[in-house]
Amino acid sequence: MKRKKWFCLLLSVVLLLTGCGGKGSEETGKNTESSGQDGNHAGNMASEERYDFEITEGAPVFSLQSGEAILGAQYLDGERIWFLKNEAGQLLCYHEDKGERELLLEHVPAVFTGRKLYMDRENFYAYNLDKLTVLDTEGNEAYSLYPEGRIISLCESREGSIVLAMESGGGAVLKTLDAEGGTLSGACTIPYCVGIGTGIEREILVIDWTGAYDIDMESGEKSWHMKWNGTSYSPRGDRFWLAAGMGKDGILEQIESDGDAYYVVGLKKVNLAEMGKIPLVFRVLSADAGLKQLVAEFNRENKEYHVFLEDRGEEYGWDFQARNDMEIATGKGPDLIAADAVSDMQVLAEKGALENLEPYLAQAGMGREDYHQEAFQSQGMADGIYSAGYGMRVRSMYIRESFLDGNGQTGIEVLLNNMENYDRQAVFNKMLNYTPVNLLSYFFGMSDNFYGMVDWEGKNCDFSGELWEQILRVCGQYGLTERNMGWEEIAGFGYIYGFSDMVWYEREAGPQGMVLAGYPSEEGMVNGLWLDSVAINADSGHKEGAWQFIRFLLEEENQKLLTQGSSMPVHVGALEGSVEEYLYDYYYNTMTSDGSYIIRPELPEGIEEKFWECLANTKPVSYRTEQVLAIIEEEAELYFTGDKTVEEISAVIENRVKLYLAEQE
Repeated sequence: MKRKKWFCLLLSVVLLLTGCGGKGSEETGKNTESSGQDGNHAGNMASEERYDFEITEGAPVFSLQSGEAILGAQYLDGERIWFLKNEAGQLLCYHEDKGERELLLEHVPAVFTGRKLYMDRENFYAYNLDKLTVLDTEGNEAYSLYPEGRIISLCESREGSIVLAMESGGGAVLKTLDAEGGTLSGACTIPYCVGIGTGIEREILVIDWTGAYDIDMESGEKSWHMKWNGTSYSPRGDRFWLAAGMGKDGILEQIESDGDAYYVVGLKKVNLAEMGKIPLVFRVLSADAGLKQLVAEFNRENKEYHVFLEDRGEEYGWDFQARNDMEIATGKGPDLIAADAVSDMQVLAEKGALENLEPYLAQAGMGREDYHQEAFQSQGMADGIYSAGYGMRVRSMYIRESFLDGNGQTGIEVLLNNMENYDRQAVFNKMLNYTPVNLLSYFFGMSDNFYGMVDWEGKNCDFSGELWEQILRVCGQYGLTERNMGWEEIAGFGYIYGFSDMVWYEREAGPQGMVLAGYPSEEGMVNGLWLDSVAINADSGHKEGAWQFIRFLLEEENQKLLTQGSSMPVHVGALEGSVEEYLYDYYYNTMTSDGSYIIRPELPEGIEEKFWECLANTKPVSYRTEQVLAIIEEEAELYFTGDKTVEEISAVIENRVKLYLAEQE
């Protein structure tokens, strides 16, 4: 509760001492670049040790002959090889180094269908998530293995043993296969990985979401080759990872597939001196594949600036935010700041630590009408734009249609009355663990003033009314407990990251009599909006370059790349294009392996209209309500356990909330 107050006071003092006070806004539209080597500016935090990747991507470098199809690929003794099935049904191996085809088997074993393939000098290995089948060099099945834990990847170690990477307790474990006996031994624990390959310096090469390293399976010691933090690369979640190899030239190669085509991706380190560009640092709590791809495109196209993405890595999120708060408060910090990288973007704007983007937008002729209505945020300031959303996600809820009124304007009172009068045994939602306490977040999460129970301006509150008591009763009635685990659900979540999510949820919830309703608020039922937004540090020495990057993020063609990650474009044209592309692919561009079209069921009725209505009926989730809601939930726990009465917890909540409000002066 005290954390935000402490930050506000600290920021005020430091900004006063350093003279930040919004001075950066006077330089709006000007090129404030110096030589690019002045360490006093935030943009020059990048040192000569920084590196990024020269990323290459291409299809296989050989041509398939008539009737041939690719079944898989791997690295064997450092060489990239491809498994092919020809017109005669034979299994071939194409050696890229030699440019030759080698006959492996006269017939492709049936067990290879739909599985990843691997071979060493003695066996073939066919595997999917839960089954490994070992075959000899003649294609005869030796045995099948069903290991505990889903199989992620398989490879030959530097010493010649077959090693499996499998899911284990939220991470992964490496185990050695006794190919003759069919048993697994050892257990080297690692974070969840994308895949494994033959090591260069140690036994196994591991590719995970943080980087690439060799690992000694006995000691667990790592030798890092590359780390993704600070770079424009991360493994893609929309492709199947097949194999990796580390070349002597320092290039990491990976073979991937999207189900239709195969890709060879190469990563070569390039340091700051080689780039010859001015560095821009962009801090974000977590960068997904869509943002990484946008950064990579900007760095390829822009000849003057290079953006370095810095996420929290292995640092705790709150520590990462606190460090950024402190740096920005002392006139340092990154050039570009994501909203999730700091404790409270609104506080930064109020203290003059953020650049006003409105003059930049006006100079570029960029109008709000081309973007979602909430894309540009004032961050609580009377005028100006202090952050720009470049991606968005919607949090909504499906709920029993009978609980809503007929005109789509259901208020909190109507919702509560209908729920309280429901005559069947029901629970709110099991998957999201909506216990009685957690269910309070559903009713209060999108309310700006807790339905009048909190007076922000007057620093007062009142938790003694009938509405408050009714919310507690309904939470007790529908909250998940041991007694109602088997009861019917009357709500289901709907996290919308794209049009395809909407289609899936409608198919799941519609037959259960649920409709996309959202969350109660003072304005009726609304959907919560999460914006991926960025601001410019008012103390950056490279504001013009930072603005060039933001403008790049917002351009329609670049916005389309966001669909590679977990966000939707905020540009209306790009979003409309993604819906049209989905509809076209759904009906006209999906084929089976034999070339025939898949017959798809009709889409849910009115799905397009519902999607656009969902996006229109959104508002950003309020930050300032979080601390008050945390107080309410903490004290209400004692009511739901029967340890205190409504009157007792209400009195404590009022005292604590009033104290919190007073501290916000």
